[in-house]
Amino acid sequence: MNTGAVSHDISLVPTSQDDRMAVSGPSFGAALCGFVSTTVATTMVMFLLNSI
Repeated sequence: MNTGAVSHDISLVPTSQDDRMAVSGPSFGAALCGFVSTTVATTMVMFLLNSI
């Protein structure tokens, strides 16, 4: 049986809670950045339209 093609690297699987938090961390930061930038852009458009 040839097992050379099978990878047994389990380092990609998060094993502790800290590892799981690190894997899912950037999604909250990206969502927060998107929310803030959208809010700022919408507010600026409202001010620009109001000044006309």
